[in-house]
Amino acid sequence: MKVPDTKETRDQCLCPGCPSYPHWCKGEVLYCSAGCTSCDINAKGCICPDCAIYAQYSLEWIYFCDKESDEESGVVMRKKRSHEDNGVYQEIHDIKTIASTGKSMVRSMGSQKQLPFSLDDLHLVPAQIAQIPRNREDPVNTQIVIGPASARPLVSSSPVLISGMSYGAVSKNVKLIISQVAAQEKIAFNSGEGGVLPEELVAKDHLIVQYSTGRFGISETLLEQAAGVEIRFSQGAYPGKGSFLPAAKMTQDIARIRGLKKGEDAYSPAHHPDIRNPAELAEKIDWLRSVTRGAPIGAKIGCGAIEQDIAVLVSAGVDFIALDGFGGGTGGTNDFVRENVGIPLVVAVPRAARYLRELGVRDKVSLLCGGSLRTSGDFTKCLALGADAVYIGTAALIAINCEQYRLCHTGLCPTGVTTQRPDLVRRCDVPKGVVRLGNFIRAMTGEIADLTRIAGKDTIHDLTCRDLVSFNRDLALITGCPWVGERSGGDS
Repeated sequence: MKVPDTKETRDQCLCPGCPSYPHWCKGEVLYCSAGCTSCDINAKGCICPDCAIYAQYSLEWIYFCDKESDEESGVVMRKKRSHEDNGVYQEIHDIKTIASTGKSMVRSMGSQKQLPFSLDDLHLVPAQIAQIPRNREDPVNTQIVIGPASARPLVSSSPVLISGMSYGAVSKNVKLIISQVAAQEKIAFNSGEGGVLPEELVAKDHLIVQYSTGRFGISETLLEQAAGVEIRFSQGAYPGKGSFLPAAKMTQDIARIRGLKKGEDAYSPAHHPDIRNPAELAEKIDWLRSVTRGAPIGAKIGCGAIEQDIAVLVSAGVDFIALDGFGGGTGGTNDFVRENVGIPLVVAVPRAARYLRELGVRDKVSLLCGGSLRTSGDFTKCLALGADAVYIGTAALIAINCEQYRLCHTGLCPTGVTTQRPDLVRRCDVPKGVVRLGNFIRAMTGEIADLTRIAGKDTIHDLTCRDLVSFNRDLALITGCPWVGERSGGDS
């Protein structure tokens, strides 16, 4: 707390004689009413407990000039020192917050943990003489087909697809922008688990309806209009864990779209209640295939036991598999899950592609992937590692208006992207968002085409791990890409 800034209280202030107070700090105003100092303090010799004002106002903390208050948790602790590691300070703050509230930390967006391997450890090998690069006027095929063995394959003009982001996690304006861009660019997009807005059906020919454990907004009428269905088992930000959204945090419109009654909470279990074994999964896929008249039926999984999970999915008859890697975004989840569960795409994608080849279904089952993918370099590397297409979520939101304040779980997103407050949602302009996201999709597709030309190919489907080189020897072993120290030779 701060005390009244009056002459009387200033006259009693002991700060001028305190050995801990940073008297040398330029522009510093003495006295606890002014708040935390802007400089590091000498943490020896605090005399706050001897101060008359300290006693009068029942102040609890020594080194008062160094304290900051977290309005959300109520935790009061010293401010971060100028040379202190951000991660170390955050851990201290988190422990104090959990100790104060008794609740786990909840955070938005994907993990920012630096892992031993990343897509940045891979570079594209340029064609030059042994392999001839393509000129910019040479056409490159960027069209992809999801579920080529299905009765109604889903065609997308670009391998860059929009991943599932539910209404409630993002604002209605974001949902409108995504569906309009999908229709405009003829790319596939995912509904997310929060149901489908009537306005989104303008792009139903490109709509992948997400069939989640909570089954929000799902009906046979909706499924009949889907261009594809994705059975959501998990996601990269919290694989193996369910989610819960209390009724108090939902607007009436969100509850209506999700098919919930007034006052009903939104609960997504950790697993589907009617898919408890491979046989029930096969039955569910057959039923969805029948309702959708042969649309591609797939599954979204967090990256974990890749080969074991794929074996079950392929045996059950899926048309596509979507891998969501460590670092994938979310509107909010427990920090202890986000930071400690799952594996990244750079490891998962080549393993999945390799196993699909071993099963003899690589040409029948499409492989999609998402999770912390931002650039055309990321996208192209995933295609070369074996993916048929990539999902983008956070990158799409940034293109629309997101500025990564990472406040999604608070409902106070200042850009109108992940909030339901009308005054904030208005900041996410639909026409402008359509232009921005459309520009981004076209630019990324064009850059993927250029990188494919550099590799000497005229279709993204010919990219392989031999078009990449790894700077990390262990990653080369995992992915099958050549190590940078190897002698080149043979087909590229």
